[in-house]
Amino acid sequence: MESVSNRVTTTLTWSNSISTSSLQIPQVFSIRCTKRLRVCCASDRTQKMTVSVTGATGFIGKRLVQRLHADKHSVRVLTRSRSKAQLIFPVKEFPGILIAEERDWKDCIQGSNAVVNLAGLPISTRWSPEVKKEIKQSRIKVTSKVVDLINGSPEGVRPTVLVSATAVGYYGSSETQVFDERSPSGNDYLAEVCREWEATALKVNKDVRLALIRIGVVLGKDGGALGTQSSKCFYLHFMLTIRCIASFLIYNLSSSIVGSSYI
Repeated sequence: MESVSNRVTTTLTWSNSISTSSLQIPQVFSIRCTKRLRVCCASDRTQKMTVSVTGATGFIGKRLVQRLHADKHSVRVLTRSRSKAQLIFPVKEFPGILIAEERDWKDCIQGSNAVVNLAGLPISTRWSPEVKKEIKQSRIKVTSKVVDLINGSPEGVRPTVLVSATAVGYYGSSETQVFDERSPSGNDYLAEVCREWEATALKVNKDVRLALIRIGVVLGKDGGALGTQSSKCFYLHFMLTIRCIASFLIYNLSSSIVGSSYI
């Protein structure tokens, strides 16, 4: 099995303080600063694409589809529930978006320029043994299906890009240790999930550009980390807005990044 290290890798490592003198920012990124937060957001200078998206009805997926549609890209929502997707993306507000259940995923993936894989059961719930199994399987099964459909597509209609989500849980957790892209995977449950998740995505055809996005804490007014907090006084060591994660995903669709991106 091919490892991430065998692919050309471009990384962004996030911490509480980032010095622009030590971090090389691609020209398509802009820097926005506040007293406590400095975040790089991708611009919209991308060619028009046809993009298939799994996990489109989730917190990140919804914002990504909204951005892709607003930027005049053709969007194919790959879902297990057409009725749920139609409620989130009504035809009146999202004309032209194609919503497809699993039996139609093959036809959607074939002819797409890219696939964004965001599917997975939310982890912000009580972890019973059954839930832990579903958290892992919901990611592995969909990723495996997407990879198989891409690999089985004829060369002329095969997507050229797969952007597949994973998470910073890959590194495990520690109250004292600092992790960066060179750190090994952890030994806890989430690290195990992320390793298997990434290993599944790495089975994609070698002619397909793969970007593994290790996503951290994402904030938004209608969900994400803030949506799970009961206290009005809430502070994060690191924060990433939903707007920026959507921009970063779009950037990865058309950039030359191959391998892992850590955000």
